[in-house]
Amino acid sequence: MKTIRTRLLLGLMTGTLGCTLAAGMLLYMLADHEADEQSDQRLRQLAWSLPLQAPVPWRLPHESDPDDQFDVQAWNAEQQPVHVSQRAPALPLPQPQGYVTVGYHGERWRVYADVVAGYHLQVSQPIAIRQRVAAHMALRIVPPLLLLLPAMAILIWVVVGRALQPLERLTKALRGRTPAALQPLDDDGLAPELLLIVAALNGLLRKVADAITTQRNFVADAAHELRSPLTALKLQLQLAERAADDASRQTSFRKLHERLDRATHLVQQLMTLARQEQSAVPPTCTDCDLLKIAGQVVADHTIYADSRRIDLGVSADAQSVRVCAQMDGLAIMLSNLVDNALRYTPLGGQVDVMVGQQQGRAYLRVCDNGPGVPEAGRERLFDRFYRPDGNEVWGSGLGLSIVKSVADAHQATLSLHNGSGDRGLVVTVLFPQAAVIA
Repeated sequence: MKTIRTRLLLGLMTGTLGCTLAAGMLLYMLADHEADEQSDQRLRQLAWSLPLQAPVPWRLPHESDPDDQFDVQAWNAEQQPVHVSQRAPALPLPQPQGYVTVGYHGERWRVYADVVAGYHLQVSQPIAIRQRVAAHMALRIVPPLLLLLPAMAILIWVVVGRALQPLERLTKALRGRTPAALQPLDDDGLAPELLLIVAALNGLLRKVADAITTQRNFVADAAHELRSPLTALKLQLQLAERAADDASRQTSFRKLHERLDRATHLVQQLMTLARQEQSAVPPTCTDCDLLKIAGQVVADHTIYADSRRIDLGVSADAQSVRVCAQMDGLAIMLSNLVDNALRYTPLGGQVDVMVGQQQGRAYLRVCDNGPGVPEAGRERLFDRFYRPDGNEVWGSGLGLSIVKSVADAHQATLSLHNGSGDRGLVVTVLFPQAAVIA
């Protein structure tokens, strides 16, 4: 692949050569026009001076330069020829005064005819002579321009090289970076064109640094959260091995299964959160029916809700609303909201899923009549692995983090507030107006 300097040199030299050739053509056209005017003037001057200078019989002086040769025909007042050039065309008499271009023996001629001192005169010259004179004039100018091309090439090479030095310094600065050195690049003294590149690179470096920090924090938090259930599993397994009778052993195995379920749930939540947060590609939007998604999520959690005698369902006044979104992401988000509500709602409670529109924006809403969350602690509910103090319900603390990740990907707004009678928690996902499909 050619370097920028080579491309600039080739492009500028090609353009310069093209401009030189175009200038040569323009010079030729101007020279041809100038030669026509000068030659026409000489034809007329020669016609007016011949009767005064030509002896009888007429004998014209011989011109050694072919470019200065003219052919003359002359007739006296009785229209008898006194000098006739057999080489040039003879126009019929009487010929009015003026210029005319004629063809004669496959050659084009310029002829000036006039009556001077009683003589009918025709002075002629081939057009080819004029074109040759114009070509000679142009060729005397174009070669010096062509000789300047090597000097221009050297000048362009040097100037472009000096102009690209800041880019080379920027390349060296980037080449010397390591994954641990992600500080912004220095933009002092850079050209305005490079400032945009440096600003984009600094933005990319910040994103990479944030991604690495997020990944490290995620790995550290995941290791910390997995250590406790794994330790508990090992202790529970040791208790099962030491059980003295079948009843104790069955109890230990039941608790072991419970702890395995919690560890499995934690791993699944970690995998879901990792996919949602680390996806660099924006979600692919399709036509999604929020009411249909809500019905499917409620159906998936019916068994768990029935096991806890919780009234789970879609609100009767729910509306069918279509939005442009990622269906799988919305299902994951709503599933975590419903699962979170079911876990914290007491036995015999109620969880409602609502779908509708307000002020032209679609929303998903999950309401429960559980203990709720104090307003002071709501902001931290979306932090990973955060669980309010005094909470006896087991969980990973990742559900609402996944919800926030999906909502952010869809540019949706999350809001938390108390339910009716200051009981329970109401979580609302409000989609942007542009996402609604009419």
